[in-house]
Amino acid sequence: MWNDGHMAGWGSWGWGMMLFGLLWMALLVAVPLGLIYWLGTLSHSNGPAEESALAVLEERYARGEIDDEEFDRRRARLTPDDRR
Repeated sequence: MWNDGHMAGWGSWGWGMMLFGLLWMALLVAVPLGLIYWLGTLSHSNGPAEESALAVLEERYARGEIDDEEFDRRRARLTPDDRR
């Protein structure tokens, strides 16, 4: 009467419903995890990282925008005595 099994009378509909249920369970886990991951990375990427004043000064010196004297004077103002 029941064709020897639990869902044997349903045929392919039984398997389809089971796979649909598994899909919903996967979505119930994946969506919150994806949201947590997205919110976590959003707080770390609020724009470009600020460059330090010394790095900007070194770039300007490398491009030739300022001369040796100007570089040394500004570097002395930006760095503590033990870093020079």
